[in-house]
Amino acid sequence: MKRSDIQSELIRSFGQMDPSQGGAVIVWHDPEGEFEETLDELELPGIEVIREQENHAFELKCTMNEDLASRSILLYRKRSRTLEGDWLADIEMRAERFSADYASVQLREINAEDTPEMRALLAEHKALLSKKRTVKRLCALRASYTDPKQVEAALIAAIVETDSLDPANILRTWLLGIEGEACEHLTEALEKNGLLETFATMIRAWTGFEGDITDEAELSQHILLSCAAPRLGETALSSLSARFNVNAARFCNDLYETWLRSNNGAGIDTLREACLNVEDAYALPSLLDAAPTETLLQCDTFPCIDATILERLIAEVAQPDGDYQRILAHAAERRSHVWYRDFEVYYRAVTAAAHMQDMHRSCAGAIDAGTPKEIWNAYTTDLCRMDRWYREFNESLAAALKRSCYGLDDALKSCSASIEALYKNWFLRELSKRWLSACADDLSTKGHANGIPLQLDFDMAEVGPLTRTSKRAWVIVSDALRYEVAQELGEVIQHETRCTCELDAMQSVFPSITKCGMSALLPAGTFRMEQGADGLDVLVDGSVAAGTAARGNQLATQYPGAVAVQYSEFINQMTSSERKKLVADAPLVYIYHNTIDAMGDKPISEAKTFEACRDAILELRALVERLVREQKASNIIITADHGFLYTAEPLDEHESAGISNIDGEVVEYGRRHAVARAGATSQAFLEVALPSDTLTGFCPRECVRIKMGGGGNNFVHGGFTLQECCVPVLRCSVKRKGARGYVETTPASISLITELGTITNGMFSVDILQDTPVGASTSPATYEVFVGDAAHTPITNIATVVADRTDEDARARTSHLQFTIKPGVDTDEQTMYALYARDVQTKQIQNLRPLKISIAFAPLDFGF
Repeated sequence: MKRSDIQSELIRSFGQMDPSQGGAVIVWHDPEGEFEETLDELELPGIEVIREQENHAFELKCTMNEDLASRSILLYRKRSRTLEGDWLADIEMRAERFSADYASVQLREINAEDTPEMRALLAEHKALLSKKRTVKRLCALRASYTDPKQVEAALIAAIVETDSLDPANILRTWLLGIEGEACEHLTEALEKNGLLETFATMIRAWTGFEGDITDEAELSQHILLSCAAPRLGETALSSLSARFNVNAARFCNDLYETWLRSNNGAGIDTLREACLNVEDAYALPSLLDAAPTETLLQCDTFPCIDATILERLIAEVAQPDGDYQRILAHAAERRSHVWYRDFEVYYRAVTAAAHMQDMHRSCAGAIDAGTPKEIWNAYTTDLCRMDRWYREFNESLAAALKRSCYGLDDALKSCSASIEALYKNWFLRELSKRWLSACADDLSTKGHANGIPLQLDFDMAEVGPLTRTSKRAWVIVSDALRYEVAQELGEVIQHETRCTCELDAMQSVFPSITKCGMSALLPAGTFRMEQGADGLDVLVDGSVAAGTAARGNQLATQYPGAVAVQYSEFINQMTSSERKKLVADAPLVYIYHNTIDAMGDKPISEAKTFEACRDAILELRALVERLVREQKASNIIITADHGFLYTAEPLDEHESAGISNIDGEVVEYGRRHAVARAGATSQAFLEVALPSDTLTGFCPRECVRIKMGGGGNNFVHGGFTLQECCVPVLRCSVKRKGARGYVETTPASISLITELGTITNGMFSVDILQDTPVGASTSPATYEVFVGDAAHTPITNIATVVADRTDEDARARTSHLQFTIKPGVDTDEQTMYALYARDVQTKQIQNLRPLKISIAFAPLDFGF
């Protein structure tokens, strides 16, 4: 150390001391006498320099025991600091210490205790500590060092380049480092600096691993199996008992959690790869075959656990006598587990299938007969969910088929045969039979079912009142937006925007095709159908309103200045200022959206109908938000021209459902409707009165296709089933707090239902309840749940609860969470802890239950 540096350091040290309180004393230890001559050269104004001289110990002791108030004394001793047998031990105890040798400088730099053991360690690793980068890393890793083992751990952490002295973090970084090309470099660096065996000893203490720590595969296998073993039980992994250590489960679980959440969540990718390597190495899926499902539900270490659970759930849900409520509960419970996202499409499919099977069971195989209005109400309030679940099942199946995940796509394809039969052969057939039978007389005389709102009254019932109460009315017409799709759309809009939503329904005109439904939504004095040059013409006030421009002109007859525009033009081609200019003085704006029908009505793309439904939901939700934000819209109506029937397997072609079975001149026909000259009759088809003196309509009596050439076998419409004619009217409004009709939306809350006051085991589980179903006034929320101290610092792993369940049954809203107290956390019975829930979005923390911890075993010894 240079003289100038010594001088500056001493002046700085004395400057931080207060000599008025018993004096300021610094003892300079120089056992080798390296700086004895330098002492005379120092310029230390105001500081007394006293040298310890041989045979003058008593005299020096007396001097130092005098009243030293206001004096600053530098006591130079040519010896190491050893209190035992030292006459000046009392002075040493109350004085500051200073050394100018290299080891002392290093000790001060890393704020380490000056002991012979610490100096010996520094001498052993002199080359490594000579690097400024290493010293800088040690200072960043720990504020001070009181034990040589701490310095060794820090040196290891510096070599493997981790930013924490947490053992789990060190070992995770080591595993990732030795997986690739860095393995040889890291191993050489540790061995060169004499730390490889030390690190092996530490890993052995942490994990119980006795093998070669440079063997990444064997080490990670040991850790992951040790993680899973306590929860899977000895039986499932009995053949691998030599490959894991259950006593290290707490540490291994902490390492797993650290790994999972590392790199801002990106660590899950490397963790997945490590898990898959273990599964392949030990044929783990086969070993789990004998484990009960209830046991597997308690563990989520390996992805194959979810695969095994799903394989069983898929097989059971395909059976007519399955325990569907249990299947739903199991699928919901996995929402909080690590690998759920990898298997989400499969769980969604299982959930949808279980709901369908459960509805079939609750109906005892039959749908009640009734009046048209009773069946309509049953469909719009309850039965339409079967259409939605069928859509969700097939949407999930399509997503699953794009992946190759443990062969589950094949299992799901096998299950789909049962679901397809349930939907087509029971639900569609039973519902259409009841509905068409109930309204057959009304259809033949009036062309619609009596007592149910009509699409022809849309302008009078919805648009007119809205234009009178709003500066500007907005109507979005989405081609083929089926009622159940609009129902989900309303939920999404309500939960994700500032709008509140109200859903009603009206019956479409017949036939339920675009040119009829689009015309019926326009204001008109007269609405007629006639035979035209190319088939059926739909006349609004005597003219055909085909295309956006013609519809806009018709709107303007009732609402001068009204605008009609295509969604693609309004959103994709116009800027914000152009949109504002377009609607500047318009009292009414119709936006025509066509995503579902554009996809489903083409044979080449009809298989993507349900994918188009999902796209439509996303597009319409974004459109509503844009209108509210950009155009200051306060009231928006979303409706459709018609619905549709879609089945994954083509609808049957009934042998008698052909145009040849209509006795008369057929003007136009499609897969689900026919229009003929007045006077035509048919025993095979149901007759439907049309607003015409010259035409009459016909539709199949069941959910079958009219025999005709060409494609279009899966996506059809034009008939009068509820799926085709039940048209949604979704009212979206922005209501300020306190205004009439305002509904306060709050995130779904959770609570602890397990009786828990004192934790007595390092690994434990709890049950969490989502207090209320998600609905009109309750929005979904996601929570991170953990046990923590008064400062909300987690002392366990962090579990996730996704509170988005809509089930009325509280059992279906329950999550089973598992926790492991972090190794190294020194808990005591006098300290109060709590189970906390932190809202992922708002970061607000809720205390679910105060807790005490009383655990018999001591914290794990990390070896430093």
